[in-house]
Amino acid sequence: MRCYLITLVYPSNEPSPLFENAMRELSGVDEVQCICVQETHLAEGFNKALKKAIFPIVIFLRKEVRICSTDWGKRVVETFSSSTFGILGTLGTVVVPISGMLWEKEEPLCGSIWYQEYSNEGKNQFGGVFPGNVLEVVALEGSFLAVHKDRVKSLFDEAFKGDSFYEVDVCLQNYMQGVNIGVLFGIDVLKENFDEQDALFLNNYKKFIKKHTELPCRKIPKILFDEDKKVTIENEPSVHILIPNQGGVEDLIDCLEALYIKTNYKNYKVTIIDYGSTDDEIKEIQCYIGKNPKTEIKISQGCLLSQIYNEGAFHAQERLLLFLSKKVIFVNDAISLMVEEYIKNPYKVGTIGIRTHLKNHMVHQYGLQLISIETQEGVFELGLDFKGYGKAYGYKNETQRAVMGNSCECMLIERDLFFELSGFNVNYQYSLQDFELNLKAILLGRENIIVGGAVGIYSSYKRPKFHPVDYTLLMSFINDNIEGVTPYVYLLSA
Repeated sequence: MRCYLITLVYPSNEPSPLFENAMRELSGVDEVQCICVQETHLAEGFNKALKKAIFPIVIFLRKEVRICSTDWGKRVVETFSSSTFGILGTLGTVVVPISGMLWEKEEPLCGSIWYQEYSNEGKNQFGGVFPGNVLEVVALEGSFLAVHKDRVKSLFDEAFKGDSFYEVDVCLQNYMQGVNIGVLFGIDVLKENFDEQDALFLNNYKKFIKKHTELPCRKIPKILFDEDKKVTIENEPSVHILIPNQGGVEDLIDCLEALYIKTNYKNYKVTIIDYGSTDDEIKEIQCYIGKNPKTEIKISQGCLLSQIYNEGAFHAQERLLLFLSKKVIFVNDAISLMVEEYIKNPYKVGTIGIRTHLKNHMVHQYGLQLISIETQEGVFELGLDFKGYGKAYGYKNETQRAVMGNSCECMLIERDLFFELSGFNVNYQYSLQDFELNLKAILLGRENIIVGGAVGIYSSYKRPKFHPVDYTLLMSFINDNIEGVTPYVYLLSA
């Protein structure tokens, strides 16, 4: 039988038996050695505690921090035992900027922390929650650090006085020497007060910048999905995949190659709708797709994406339409996963989409989003965006129902429903026709769905931009249907 043993180190001018007993009771381990260190110089105190620790797994807490969840110690021990991680925490980042300040941008952060009170109001969650996973990061926020003494290569740098920058430094020092650093889930850490910049903060900042000339430091986040999931669908409904194309043959071929390799679904057809490629580019496409009888190319005289998609949908005879950008490279059998959701309740479903990641694995989109921003003047402004854009783990690896909508970069919809909604509004000159179509589906009583386990890579770094003319047209539609749209607007205070 495994014996669970840990050492807990916490800052305090005097030992606190009450605090220690509370942490022991919640830990779920057989024995907890507790060591208190002086608050004034944490790096020095933590190094001394490491020498005093009688167990290899040592947890360091910042001042005024307590752990609120049960079996937290057991979870730490088991994670170290089943992995090669050397340092673990509950909140970390995949990017350390030149400033060394982990809070400079929210997007690279992952994990959670509670502030001031252990309640829903006090919880700060960065990215999704992925039980059973440990997310690899570059550095950790210092409220909770779990260290395996036998795996770390560097100790705390005692040149950092007070309680700032020492934790980022020790993580970077070990990361550069190949130590694995991770964020784990299921441990609720409460910081009872916000950190204030003490008199030593500026000196520590200057030392950190002078020491770490290698910054910024970035780790590519892992794309999480169930690689082993297989979908079997009886009596597969027919799917017609519509891919608009203008030049850029290499991107198109990459898209098709991934589609052919990753898709186990059988009952589909692909039409490339070309609207401006050269004769040589069309010949190159024809040469490639000649190997696949499921794929054809048609020439369109349209110039707007909404016109091109409507034209392709009109000529399609299949039950389901899949609008697909050639910039989307499937990572798994996304088509089967989307169709699986459709057949669960075809009379309720509106649009179905997937999540996509940028080439650096940050999120490209996890659905469309309407954001109401309250400015400092008390005025509400409506913003549009791709949900999760640029975040390391801003998604859930599961199906999300009743969402605002999906991007036409990869959107499945029943053909009859598409025409019941009058197709894409051709008055949009550049974009946002997908925003309106999704809202029309909601107003009709349909439910838009994101299949979080269906994944693609978006082979561009361009953030979506919306033309003022299109924005004005969409705002007019929203204002005309404000009561039905309002529940799908995410409120954000500036």
